Amino acid sequence: METMNKLHTVRKRAMMLTAAVLLAATRLSAVDFTEAAGWLETAYATWQPVEGAAKYEVYYSGEGVTMQKADEQLVRRYADGYRADVPGLKAGSYTLTVRAVDAEGATLSESTTAALVVKPHLREGYAFTEGVVPGAYNLDGTVKNGARIIYVTAQNVNTVTCNVSDGKAEAEYTGLANILTAYGKGRDKTPLVVRIIGTITDKEYTGLKDGNFIQMEGSNASDRMVENITIEGIGSDATLYGFGICFKRTRGIEVRNVGIMLFGDDAISMDTDNYHNWIHNCDFFYGKPGADADQVKGDGSIDMKYRSTLATISHNHFFDSGKVMGCGGATKEETNLLLTFHHNWFDHCDSRCPRLNLTTGHVYNNYYDGVPTYGIGCTEGSNAFVECNYFRNVPRPMMIAGQGTDYVYASDPDKGTFSHQPGGMTKAYNNKIDNAGVNQKLFYQTDDAQEFDAWLVENRTDKVPETVKAKKGGHVYNNFDTAAGMYESHPDAPEQVPELVQAWAGRCNGGDLKWTFNNSVDDASHDVNEELKAAITSYTSKLLEVQGIETTGGDEPGGEPGGEPGGEPEPTPTPTEVSQGGYVVDLMNDSESGFTIAGGTSNSKGTVTVDGTTYNTCLKMGSSASVTFTISSPMTLTLYFAASEGKRVSITDIGKVTIPSTNIVTCSLPAAGTYTITKDNGESYLYYIALSPVTVTGLTGIDLSQHSVGNGTPMYNLAGQRVDRSYKGIVIVGGKKRVLR
Repeated sequence: METMNKLHTVRKRAMMLTAAVLLAATRLSAVDFTEAAGWLETAYATWQPVEGAAKYEVYYSGEGVTMQKADEQLVRRYADGYRADVPGLKAGSYTLTVRAVDAEGATLSESTTAALVVKPHLREGYAFTEGVVPGAYNLDGTVKNGARIIYVTAQNVNTVTCNVSDGKAEAEYTGLANILTAYGKGRDKTPLVVRIIGTITDKEYTGLKDGNFIQMEGSNASDRMVENITIEGIGSDATLYGFGICFKRTRGIEVRNVGIMLFGDDAISMDTDNYHNWIHNCDFFYGKPGADADQVKGDGSIDMKYRSTLATISHNHFFDSGKVMGCGGATKEETNLLLTFHHNWFDHCDSRCPRLNLTTGHVYNNYYDGVPTYGIGCTEGSNAFVECNYFRNVPRPMMIAGQGTDYVYASDPDKGTFSHQPGGMTKAYNNKIDNAGVNQKLFYQTDDAQEFDAWLVENRTDKVPETVKAKKGGHVYNNFDTAAGMYESHPDAPEQVPELVQAWAGRCNGGDLKWTFNNSVDDASHDVNEELKAAITSYTSKLLEVQGIETTGGDEPGGEPGGEPGGEPEPTPTPTEVSQGGYVVDLMNDSESGFTIAGGTSNSKGTVTVDGTTYNTCLKMGSSASVTFTISSPMTLTLYFAASEGKRVSITDIGKVTIPSTNIVTCSLPAAGTYTITKDNGESYLYYIALSPVTVTGLTGIDLSQHSVGNGTPMYNLAGQRVDRSYKGIVIVGGKKRVLR
């Protein structure tokens, strides 16, 4: 990983050097706006640098506010100029004033934008019932009274500070992980806004749960839950790279305006006792490939289970997700989850948009844009009210387990798409089906009184008769949508949905990584889009500087360029050679370890004891995991696993190795060079890596010899090239490998 980090540093430094030249060439004598606009409860402006300016002050006016100064951390520098976003504005008309200030604080220049129209977020659905307003913002979009606001970047994610109370007194906590842990004690209910700026990677964040998640976990599920937190991205480029967010025992959490890429498990995991949470205006990209065949695009984008209820999922953009949303636990939920899904863009996703299990779901105004497997899956005990959605080239818009198209077109009718599960019941109203050129598989009861995918009604308030039962399991629709106490909603006409969703779903202005699919190919494809995957894999932040947040130099993302503008970037470093190894988690977190380790971790797979020390966290050696390192001479490699007997790993130059009952693998690495360990068959759990010099003969048929071994006999290196007796390293003599020292 050190090599990759250094390569990233070189690319970043070269980019910043180029940016310094560009900015120097475009400095002006006055603030010159290049763009200014309003978005959802936010206004923003971009401008070119002003000659002599040491910093910029940004003020906003409108809707009763006059020249209020915005936090300086909202001002950022990019290669093409400066940008400031001002969130927390209620709907209305605003102007932004940008003032260029010199090192002594004197104003050099200032300009004011024309009127900018700010629109409101649509706050609807189950998350807003029972009088709850999720997050740290009011219903009108302004910050709740007394809320704390912290700004988090790649540079300060582990050093940012915030006061949190334990119920008796406040104390200062350092690092985002520690701040959220302090909130997890459940004594402090003060609203908290966590503003993410730029890209934060899993290698930069210390304290991720299992290496995969920002963790928000309350102490209990009653009075000591984590509450009233908003995690929001600033601008169009806020990104969590390599990890997602996990909720456990939370209430009233909001996540908005962030992109999540190459997450290790789920992008958003609501796992146990979560209530009134709101996920909206986020961009979900591919996750890291999982161990199973259906996880090649990552596991799930959003997962909700075990009493994770009363949530709203709205205005999100899902890019080719494989399994978008699984709702309801594999084991029984005590009561149905209550979930709302509206104005989401399922952009060439495969399935589970969503899949409901023991869930009551209101699904409206979503844009299903080329979804090849199925849109909405309604299984055991579930009720789905599906209204005013737009389905473009979706062969199976709605499915009920065990009946309709799930039965008629299944190769195994008993199993179907949903693995033997009984069915739920779906009520459909006023959906637009646009399936030109697609073999549509959709039955209403008006088409087939027995094998239907949804019960079609003429009016929104019509009920599904109690005599209508799911073919498999006999579930009866509960007509939740017409019951007393159902929240108000005002769906848009389905014909308007594509335009509205494409304009407002996802991050501000569609985010900084935009992608347009080729409908003629991608509508029917379940495969990874290799060009999109490459764009995600190579994605780097274009942010150069955040005003008011100290950077640590030119070799950190966002730091000042190293050297003079126009200087040459440093040469690519050679890999660090390693000689001993250690605890896998320590090797992952140590940028100087010389080990490049990818994959997720777990502390629930057992323990391993090495030389009297017990280790409890492992690297999950699944499809996305790998360990790479470089040695300078032949070494003996020992790998310590737990609960992995019979699984196989693959090692460079060694091949496939089956893990024995001892869970310890020992082999000889025959030559200096770079080695990689990957999964071959089944997920295994690696805790410790040991390397030691080869000091005895007979290891895997390689003998130690002196230089005189040749005596005129031809000797060859491992590449098959002839060498002489002065050669040091492994040679082949008479068909046998020997080590010359």
